[in-house]
Amino acid sequence: MPVAGDVAAQFLGDVARLSDGRSDAPIGLAVSGGGDSIAMLHLAARHLGATPLRVITVDHGLRESAAREIDLAAKQAAALAIPHRVVKWQWDGKGNLQAAARAGRWAAIRDWAMQSGIPSIWMGHTEDDQVETLLMRLARGSGVDGLASMAERTRRDGIAIIRPLLSVSRNDLRAWLRAEQIDWCDDPSNDDPRFDRVRARQMVPQLETLGLTRKRLLQTVAHMQAAQTSLQHAAQEFAKAHVRQDAGDLIFDAAALDLEGGDTPRRAIATAFGWVGNSGYRPRFEQLCNVVERAAQGVTSTLGGCILTQGADGKVRMTREAAATQPFRREERAGLDVPGVIWDGRWFLEGPLQDGQVFCALGEAIRDCPQWRDSDMPRMSLLASPSVWSDGQLIAAPLAGLSNGWAARIAADFHSSAFAIED
Repeated sequence: MPVAGDVAAQFLGDVARLSDGRSDAPIGLAVSGGGDSIAMLHLAARHLGATPLRVITVDHGLRESAAREIDLAAKQAAALAIPHRVVKWQWDGKGNLQAAARAGRWAAIRDWAMQSGIPSIWMGHTEDDQVETLLMRLARGSGVDGLASMAERTRRDGIAIIRPLLSVSRNDLRAWLRAEQIDWCDDPSNDDPRFDRVRARQMVPQLETLGLTRKRLLQTVAHMQAAQTSLQHAAQEFAKAHVRQDAGDLIFDAAALDLEGGDTPRRAIATAFGWVGNSGYRPRFEQLCNVVERAAQGVTSTLGGCILTQGADGKVRMTREAAATQPFRREERAGLDVPGVIWDGRWFLEGPLQDGQVFCALGEAIRDCPQWRDSDMPRMSLLASPSVWSDGQLIAAPLAGLSNGWAARIAADFHSSAFAIED
């Protein structure tokens, strides 16, 4: 059978295996213009039809050549009659550029999906990406979670992430594209040895001479994924028993604060920092232990955009740090008909949307909410709660008793979404 037939058959089989059975639900495709995501776009369109598909491309503004890739993605989506959205992301100059770009890309995709009612996002990662990820994480001394690399299907921020090409090689995809006469763009950074992923890619042929074949490396990934799933399930069940969610806050009992109890409480509280702090990365273990220990002793502490305070009952409340949040300004939505906006990665606000509105932490504007005490929420928690502004004037702060037609809810609650476990 020709390669083109192999790729199509593999894709169909993997999609059937990974499908959640919701044939009427829209599917989001993350398409950059590169060969992998372009192949995913065309395979999905041919075998699922255009009706359920939506395409998003994130413009990082980092390379001049990216404009050509975005234009290619837009034209091919249009030719397939699939709605296409381009979202810009701009680096603030803080931290590692590649890590910031990954986080920014996911934030843009997540917000688009939540606002558009899209329950799942497909990404074009391949078997090669899986192998390269494993090698990079081995070099960093990663544990089970890192060596599990990428899952075919997982959940993040309440959104299903599906990688239908993870069992297909990059070379086979390129051969399929050529056979089908479909154009794609090559990112020049994919050959730049300054990047870890490129060096890992170049190392694969040498490793094969030692018996570290792609098959062996992928077996290691499978073993690590099985172990990770067990650990995540244990942490999720532990959190259900020892961590309570209160709106956007989490409250820990003594067992959850005992980080000497092994992997389970550590994993639960590290996940909590990521969920409350709107971060895809865990704090360093030493920092995490120090902050939790101080909080258990009654010392208010801050880490990773989270504030830990001890209550009169001895339990510790984790609250979002208002100063760590970023305002979001609603610009022209380019015809996107959405009922609300996502703010700070967790809050979904619904109300009378207008261009130019700003969504941010309530902060000291709580003084303009005379009924905030009726909420039964701590003042510190309300300072970090969502608010709506227009022309410099506070319009709404739903959690603090100032609604004016607005409502705010957590888009994906902690216990069901933060542990990346599929139902």
